[in-house]
Amino acid sequence: MLNLLRSESYKLFRNRSLWLLAAVLAASAIAYVLMAYFDDPGDGGTLSATSGLDLLAIAMSGNTYIIKIGLCVLAGFFISSEYSAGTIKRGAASGYGRSRFIAAKLLVFIGGSVLVALIFPAVIFALGSALMGVGEMPGGASAADYVWRSLLVTITLSAAFAAVTGAVATVLTDSGKTIGVLFVFYFFADGLYVFIGKFIPFVETMYRHSIFSLISRYADPAMSSAQLAQSIYIPLLVAAAFIGIGIAVFERKEIR
Repeated sequence: MLNLLRSESYKLFRNRSLWLLAAVLAASAIAYVLMAYFDDPGDGGTLSATSGLDLLAIAMSGNTYIIKIGLCVLAGFFISSEYSAGTIKRGAASGYGRSRFIAAKLLVFIGGSVLVALIFPAVIFALGSALMGVGEMPGGASAADYVWRSLLVTITLSAAFAAVTGAVATVLTDSGKTIGVLFVFYFFADGLYVFIGKFIPFVETMYRHSIFSLISRYADPAMSSAQLAQSIYIPLLVAAAFIGIGIAVFERKEIR
């Protein structure tokens, strides 16, 4: 299994889409911090961030879309595109067994996705704090607690979304279909949950405890300990479940 993980990690880090996505996110974060730093509210400026913590809160809100859109693109080019290239077929016939092969690929994809999801908030907070100071939390709350909590929840939620994305990419063998289907699903999932929940109360309850609901409020500085715990164990359970689904689907899938 270790050799498979090394092999998949090597392929991921040689994937140009990963480095392009990372470069775009890092450049966007740097550009936003510089705009906030040089922005003058007295001269018509519209950016209100005055510290690294302010910028981190803004980055966490925007990171919701990065987790959804960025992972769709990465899955399309890392997993689905390997079907057309024949890499999946060769890997499945390598002697390691289908389940171990796809498990390694999904685990590496999840790890890479977590790194991608951390780039934007981490760069913004680090550079913003260096230029503008760390800042203070309202009400005397601990800034360190907010930072580590924000990054921890980013890790767990991005892992969950990556597992869902990876499982879908395992089913869909075309990168274009994978990206398109996941785009539509992620952007309309909240609305569908809310609409169906009006008629089926159980669906509304399920939505409140889903990763789609958790990610909509994961940047809340006033998050309670119970909400933090939910934002950790629910995404981890979702990730484990969808890794299992991806393995089960791949074992029964006809690979051409």
